[in-house]
Amino acid sequence: MLEVIHISDTHLGPDRSLDIRGANSCARTEALVKSINALPFLPDFIVHTGDVANDPDPGAYALAQEVLSDLKAPVYYATGNHDDVSMMRDALTFGEHTSLVEESADQLCYRIGGTIKEKVQFYVMDGWVPPEEGPHGFLSENQVEAVLSDITGEKPVAIFLHYPLVPVGSKWIDEHLLTRNGLAFQQRLLAAAGSQLRGVFTGHLHRGLKLFHGGVFHSGVSSPACEFTAGPEDDFCDFLPGGPIPFNHVSFTGDATLVKSYSLPLEA
Repeated sequence: MLEVIHISDTHLGPDRSLDIRGANSCARTEALVKSINALPFLPDFIVHTGDVANDPDPGAYALAQEVLSDLKAPVYYATGNHDDVSMMRDALTFGEHTSLVEESADQLCYRIGGTIKEKVQFYVMDGWVPPEEGPHGFLSENQVEAVLSDITGEKPVAIFLHYPLVPVGSKWIDEHLLTRNGLAFQQRLLAAAGSQLRGVFTGHLHRGLKLFHGGVFHSGVSSPACEFTAGPEDDFCDFLPGGPIPFNHVSFTGDATLVKSYSLPLEA
C-alpha cells in the first residue's frame, strides 16, 4: 500500500501578511503542514497540485519553501494558473523525479521517482496557459505523448495536475476552469493505461471533488485559503473565506484507490 497526501492552492504571498478574502494564506498553510505532520503515519509522498503562490513572485516561492519544507515526506509540485515554472524550480525542493520533457519547454511534466517508480507510475503534468487566455488549462501534445509513451500498462497509473479534465456539473466552473482538451486526453490515457489507471487528481476548483466519468475516477482537493461557490447553474464564482483546512489522504492498494478527506479547523 502507498499512502499519499494531496494538497493544493495555498496561494502564498511574498510575506506572511497576505490575506485572501480576510483569511491569512500563510497562517492557514502553516496549519495545514502541522496537521499533516501530526498524522499517525508517514506518507510516502505529498503532491501539491498548483497555485503554490497567489502571484508569481520570488518572495512567495521562498516563503512556500520555508513553510512547506517542514513537511516530513517528499513533496512534488504541479503548475497552477497563478504559478511560474522557473521560479518554482529555483525556489522549491522537489522529491526525486524524472523529467519527461526538455527543461527548455518550461513545463513541469515528470514521473515521480524514488522507490515509488518500482511499484506505480505517477505523473505530474502542466496545464498552464498564459493568463490572458483565461483560467482554463491545456495539455500540450509534447507532454501527452511523453506520458502516454512512458506508460507500460503493467503498473498502476495516476495523474496529478492543477486543472480538472472533465465537467463537474457547475456551469461557471465547467465553462472556465477545466482542461480544454481534458476529455480527449482522458480517452487516450484510458487507452494506454487500461484497468491500471487509478485516478486523476486535481486542484483549481477550491472545492472538494470526487466523481467517476467515462470509466475514470477523478478526485480533487480544496484550498486552505478559501472555497469557491459551485452551484449547478451559477454563472459566476464567489469566494467563501474562513473555511476549514482541507487535504486528502489517498491510499493505493493492490486493487483499490481510497480517498479520505480531512477538513480541520484553523487551530488544528
